[in-house]
Amino acid sequence: MARTVTQVCSTEGCGKLAAFRTTTRPSWCLDCIDQLFRVGGLIPLEPFVDRKSYRRTECIACKSRLPYRFEYVLDQRPYGPVCRVCHWREWGEQNRARTKTELDQVVGAALQAATGLSEADRELLATDAPVRASVRRWWWPKERIQATVGMLHHDLLFDTAEHNDGMDPIAIKCLNCGYEHVELPGRLAAELSGHWCLCPICNSRNKGICASDVVVGFSSYGMSVPEPEAGTDIVQAARCARCETPRRISMRRLNRGAVPCYVCDGAADPSSPHRVYLFHFPDWHAYKVGITNSGNDSRLDRHRLAGGQLIELIEVPHRGAAFWVEQEVLNAMGPWPATGLPTDRVISGWTEMWDNSAPINVRLGDYIEAASAITLDRELIEDWKRNRSVPVLPSSDFTPNRGDTVCFTGSGPEKSRAQWKTLAQGVGLRVAGSVTSITSVLVAPPGGSPNAKVVAALSTGVPVISYEVFLAAVEGLK
Repeated sequence: MARTVTQVCSTEGCGKLAAFRTTTRPSWCLDCIDQLFRVGGLIPLEPFVDRKSYRRTECIACKSRLPYRFEYVLDQRPYGPVCRVCHWREWGEQNRARTKTELDQVVGAALQAATGLSEADRELLATDAPVRASVRRWWWPKERIQATVGMLHHDLLFDTAEHNDGMDPIAIKCLNCGYEHVELPGRLAAELSGHWCLCPICNSRNKGICASDVVVGFSSYGMSVPEPEAGTDIVQAARCARCETPRRISMRRLNRGAVPCYVCDGAADPSSPHRVYLFHFPDWHAYKVGITNSGNDSRLDRHRLAGGQLIELIEVPHRGAAFWVEQEVLNAMGPWPATGLPTDRVISGWTEMWDNSAPINVRLGDYIEAASAITLDRELIEDWKRNRSVPVLPSSDFTPNRGDTVCFTGSGPEKSRAQWKTLAQGVGLRVAGSVTSITSVLVAPPGGSPNAKVVAALSTGVPVISYEVFLAAVEGLK
């Protein structure tokens, strides 16, 4: 008969049975475990399960209710408050005086009474670089925190300060795994810059950035990723959530100004003049900045139909300059994001909006001179060349003759590549595997992304036609 092994509580003189068995570490009874939580400053609110399970507690000092593991309580007691809210609150109090300058303190005090700011103060907030940098780093109203943790796939449970300067702790909950933990808002900006996963549990499980946060990052640009891969530099097989056009691009390149969708977001040459617009949406109590090329007003018309009022429109030399202006405005307005927009009316580019309450007056005209000195990133041009629509000539521009050389790329309707080649050879045409100077025509699906064959055809003047046009043209050779 097997013998049941029991273990006695490690508290001297207790004598009760331990709640769990170990071979190398102490073990305690349920009453002593609860007492150890209390010694650590926490009142247990849930039954004990095991030493590695999370148990909801209430902090005796700050009254915050968060889950902690028993192992963590034991390990943390010698080093200060077990409660992470108390720990980070003490850290903030110790480091504020050392980290914040006199300017930071003055700006923070002014923003706490933003409704009383003079026009000169508003001008200073909009134009002075050190003041703007101070606002960006040290001003974290609840709306900004909510929007930021939402972008990082979390919910805000509670904020510990009415006017958070980035050094007061907040409690958040991961939408992936449900883990509740404490963070500092000032650290969120670094997380958001790469859309890194904020949750330590998901980070441990995924060995780095979460694939779900890639989805969140792409969605902010109006793109969907059906099968995301973890990593900001991984080229994702994405689709435009508005028109379903496929796009292969990494999140980091989107963050650096690449066009999300060349159908919905503009297919203009990035080296051509672009415009930056400023809209006001009175019903949503929000403003929006955005980019459009100089030959297309469809974006402006869509915003007007959504109730927007065009406030200002400027033209700059190229897309890189337009993107710079947009980022400068968003950097200034980031602490006042537009939140609470009705989900059934949120327009494309909602992450480029900010609330009416922002005490900064945006004037796009102030950026024109500096924008003219911005150099266009060559990567934007190369990306445009790779992804612009394939030009297709009308059927009247191509009359095949027996002996002509044809090249195929992409896939045609209803037939395999081999069947299309057989069809061409059956009417006396030669089939080549690449585009050269003797190629008569390249057959490609219209609207596809240019590959090496298409680029070669465009550069050498070889006609590019669709499969449908090719089929109609060779009917006369049969």
